[in-house]
Amino acid sequence: MKRGAMKQVMFVELGMGVDLHGQDVTKAAVRAVRNAIERNSMPGMRALVDGDTSKMQVRVHLAVPADADRLDHEAVKAVFPYGAVSIHVTSGGMLAPSGIFLADKNDRNEQIYVVNAAVEVGI
Repeated sequence: MKRGAMKQVMFVELGMGVDLHGQDVTKAAVRAVRNAIERNSMPGMRALVDGDTSKMQVRVHLAVPADADRLDHEAVKAVFPYGAVSIHVTSGGMLAPSGIFLADKNDRNEQIYVVNAAVEVGI
């Protein structure tokens, strides 16, 4: 088995997150991850890890359109209540025009940041 590979992937979900104003890649990434997991429950995982949820592996793939160096990995990891979380970032997502610059929303430009997430959970 290659390093970092899960023995068994139990769950894969996809999500999308957007920051309409402020160009905050972390805000968009957190929203994407929440979108991927917020309507799911995995009660059987506790049995698979003998009740020790720290044995659960969570692999988060994020496609970000810009500012990958500004992404707060710890803020993304904090979304998950259990498991050993790893973050993997690639180029992707989308920059879209908002059509308006709002200084009071901390806009740096008129771009909307769209981040895509794929979340794998397993053992």
